[in-house]
Amino acid sequence: MDESTIRSRIRAMIRTGQLPCDEPEATWAGRGNGKLCAACREPIAREEVEFEVELAPARVIRLHRACHVLWQEECAR
Repeated sequence: MDESTIRSRIRAMIRTGQLPCDEPEATWAGRGNGKLCAACREPIAREEVEFEVELAPARVIRLHRACHVLWQEECAR
């Protein structure tokens, strides 16, 4: 998926509340494990960096490195 498509998807998800812009409780980065990225909905492969973002004790989202950057940029708008 190209950057403009992912960015549009992130904007739509922010508008609907599916992808909040809350301040994270914590953020970790490590190897992917095949779980889906919250932004692009593609699996995060083991050779890719996965960002795990804890937004609340019961809410964790996982993002590719590039998707994490785009999400942060869109939330900063």
